[in-house]
Amino acid sequence: MTVHRHRFRVRYGETDQMRFVHHSVYLLYFEEGRTGLMRDLGRSYADLERAGHLLPVVETGLRFRSPARYDEELLTETRVAEVTGARVRFDYRVLHAADGSVAAEGWTVLASCGPDGRPRRMDAGLREALRAAVEAPGTAAAAPVVQR
Repeated sequence: MTVHRHRFRVRYGETDQMRFVHHSVYLLYFEEGRTGLMRDLGRSYADLERAGHLLPVVETGLRFRSPARYDEELLTETRVAEVTGARVRFDYRVLHAADGSVAAEGWTVLASCGPDGRPRRMDAGLREALRAAVEAPGTAAAAPVVQR
């Protein structure tokens, strides 16, 4: 399974009044991991959109395990979990870089559609690249770390 790892520090503007990362920000962390994984697969979102293939998020889930705070170093791990003809599910873990404990984990489902917003089968090349990522050998420990 291909795993994309993204290391970064929590910015002040990502925290709430309680000094924790605001719950909504985790979806941005997921997006950053997902777009990085897509780039690793040679399929950037920008290129897909220019070719008329859109992948809007249609479902998401998020579970908080332990709070993250300002200036803390985090690591987002992103994997392709499942691919069908018109949908793809990504799974995520946001880890505290200092000890590897889980701050949050979740998933998103993206649906393939055309520029008109109507559902359609996923681009065959993209679908095969995503399926290969599910089946690829490897572990998170062997995956490259990308920093922002």
